[in-house]
Amino acid sequence: MCKLFMGLDGGTYIGLVVCVTLIIFIVTMRSFDRDLRKKFIYTITALCIALIMSYLDMHYALEPTVNPLRYVARIIKLIAEGYMEVSVLRIFIKDINKVNDKVIWLPFIVASVVLLMAPVNREVFYFTPDNEYVRGPLGNVIFVEAIIYMALALRICIKKWFEGFQRDAVTMLSMLMMTAVGVIFENEKIFPNCALNSSAVCIIFLYMYMYAERYNVDSVSRCYKRRCFYADAAKYARNQIAIISMDLNDLKFINDNYGHKSGDIALLTFAEVVRSVKTNKFILYRTGGDEFMILGIKASLSEAKELVEYVREKLKETPYTCSFGINMYNPGDDFDAAVVKADKAMYADKNAYKESRTKRSRSRVDDFENINLFSNNINFLN
Repeated sequence: MCKLFMGLDGGTYIGLVVCVTLIIFIVTMRSFDRDLRKKFIYTITALCIALIMSYLDMHYALEPTVNPLRYVARIIKLIAEGYMEVSVLRIFIKDINKVNDKVIWLPFIVASVVLLMAPVNREVFYFTPDNEYVRGPLGNVIFVEAIIYMALALRICIKKWFEGFQRDAVTMLSMLMMTAVGVIFENEKIFPNCALNSSAVCIIFLYMYMYAERYNVDSVSRCYKRRCFYADAAKYARNQIAIISMDLNDLKFINDNYGHKSGDIALLTFAEVVRSVKTNKFILYRTGGDEFMILGIKASLSEAKELVEYVREKLKETPYTCSFGINMYNPGDDFDAAVVKADKAMYADKNAYKESRTKRSRSRVDDFENINLFSNNINFLN
């Protein structure tokens, strides 16, 4: 065994070091929730297995005759690579129901079953008597699998971009490009295991990115936090900005009567409603308990009013309501003063809402009697 790994190439060694180091980091830092930590650990473990199997495949390729273990190494490597693809995709999809989860796993399962047939079916792949690798027609299933997951990843990138998560979209696209270049280099035999080493770098980059983003993104509503609001305001200070102040109505009543989980559902639902109608010109932030802000970069007052009306209409499909205030910031204005004006407009809207509730004959409980039956599976947006 020692002799076997004496010929370990530098690329494979570096990839393994990256993987082991990241696993140690994840375990010791206790970052993220348990499910996300598991996804990262499983992904990196699969990468380690793929690296080892790839090295064994190259080792057995140097032998004058075909070693049956080369079939095992090649099959495990390809299956591990497929697992990595679906696992990384599931990391990016934070909200995934059981049905969609099964659909995402389907290409991987089909490809794995086909690959396991290789030792008895030359249509998958085989090795010639002089130990040359030959891929059969069925062996292209790995490329079909990769194309499906690539298409899903691109779809997620586009969705995230238009929902206002441009940083997430750019991160995903960068990972896809780096991995694709690695595959090309490996296929052209420029650098052995380049695809897997590129994947190792991408995964550690993804982990560090998500680790940093957890300090910028609110864990409940998945909106950018207050610090990002002022950072972006300074960044775009030379542009006209539409400032929209928003306050989710009755959040304290929901928390007190139905529990904080129901309050969290209300916050997330509201954020999802806003994301469903806004363009990438508008950036959403959660600046307080039930307080949200939007910066409309280079947006006009009419565009801001139109967005507010869209949100009001969509909220009618939920148990929730919100108060809004709009003010325009122009280059050279005092930004804090502009925010105060937007807040004052929002509080005026909230006072009108409270007065209208007081005049109603029915109680507040009637409005939320079915709140526990409502979930944050935002199907109503479709």
